Amino acid sequence: MRRTSTFLRVATAAVAASVLLVTACSSGSDSSKGSDKATTTTTIGTPDDAVFAKPGPYDVGITSLDLPDRKVSVFYPAPKGSSKGKQPATYSQLDALPESLAAAAPQLLPPGTDLTFVMPTTFDGLPAAKGTFPLVVFSHGFGSFRLDASSVVSGIASWGFVVAAPEHIERDRAALVGGKVGGGVADLTGQDVKVITDTITLVGSADGVLKGLSDTDKVGVVGHSAGGRAALSALSEDQVDVAVGWAPAGRWDQPAPKKPSLFLAAKVDVLVPIEEVQTTFDGLATPKRLVVVEKEGHNSFTDICKSVQNGQDLVGLAEKAGLQLPANLAEGGRDGCLAGSLDTATAWAITQNFTVGQLRYGLGINSTPVGLGQDVVKEFPNATIAYTIDE
Repeated sequence: MRRTSTFLRVATAAVAASVLLVTACSSGSDSSKGSDKATTTTTIGTPDDAVFAKPGPYDVGITSLDLPDRKVSVFYPAPKGSSKGKQPATYSQLDALPESLAAAAPQLLPPGTDLTFVMPTTFDGLPAAKGTFPLVVFSHGFGSFRLDASSVVSGIASWGFVVAAPEHIERDRAALVGGKVGGGVADLTGQDVKVITDTITLVGSADGVLKGLSDTDKVGVVGHSAGGRAALSALSEDQVDVAVGWAPAGRWDQPAPKKPSLFLAAKVDVLVPIEEVQTTFDGLATPKRLVVVEKEGHNSFTDICKSVQNGQDLVGLAEKAGLQLPANLAEGGRDGCLAGSLDTATAWAITQNFTVGQLRYGLGINSTPVGLGQDVVKEFPNATIAYTIDE
C-alpha cells in the first residue's frame, strides 16, 4: 500500500561542520522487515510522535578500533550522567586530509584559523551502559570522512545503538585530495560492502569498553550519498536487517531483497538529484519509506554546514587564500549550508527521528512504527516534508 502526503513548514536554529564532501556522492543509480531472531519489543510514544528527534536516554562515548588497513570510530551508549564534568570529544578537519597536506596546512591558512569541530554530545573515556545493544554501521560519503556526520550519529547512539563508522580509504577525502580514488562505482561499492561486513565482525569481537556490548544478530546500516548506496547494497548481506540512506547515490546489487529501508532525500540536492533518489526508491522491495525535505541540500545531514557558516570550511578558506576552485566544487561543498537552506538543527532533528524510528522498527525493538506515522511530519512545523510509505 502506498500513501503520500505533503505538509508545508518553514525553518529554525543552528548548523553543521567541514566541507570537501563536495563530490560527496559519486553517482550511478541502481536500485523490509528484518530478521527472524527473537527480540524484546518496547513502546515509546506513538507513530505520529517525533520522539526520536531529541537526545535519547543515554550519554554517548566514543572509542576507536582498527581494521588491518583503516580506522573505525565507534559511538556507544553510556550511563546517563556519566559525562558530567567532562569535556566533549573533538576532531579536526585536517584529520581527513593526507598527512603531508595536514602537516603543511597550518602554515598556508590565515592566522587564527581553527579547524577543530567540537562534538558536544560525545565524550572520550566513558564507561559503557549495561546491556547489549543493536549494532549500526555508518558509511560516509564520497570525498568525506568517517566523523563528518558525528552530530546525527551521536544522536542515534543516544537511543541505544552501538554505531561504528569505518573510514572508506578508497574514496575518502584523503583519497580524493591525493588523487588516489581507485575503481569505478561497482568496485568501490563492492569494497564498501566488504568494509561494512568486516566492521560488523570487528565490533562484535571487540575487547575493552565494547566487549559484549553489541548484538550482532540485530544489525542496521546507515549511509550518506555513496555511503547510502553502500548501505542499500548491504541489504543483500545476511548480517544486515535494515538500511537507511541519506541522499543515497543509487543501489548496486540486484534484485533488491525484501528487507525494510528508508530514504531521506534533500529536495534541492545538487549532487544527488531528487529524481535519482526516486528512481532508486522505486527499484527497492517493500516495505520502504521515502522522506523528501524542502530546502535541504547534500550537506544538510552532516556536520559540514557549521564550518561553512563560521567561515572555517576548507572550500571557503581555499578561496580566501586565492585558490581558484571549480564552480561546481564550491557549490557542492556548501550545498544545504547557505542562506535560504533549511536550518541545520531542524534538518538534523528530522534525520535523527526517521533514522532511529526506522532502525528500531526494522530491528523489532518497537512493535509499532513509532516516529514513522504519516502525521509525524506535523511535528516539524518549520519544514516542508513529502512522506511516502510503501508497504
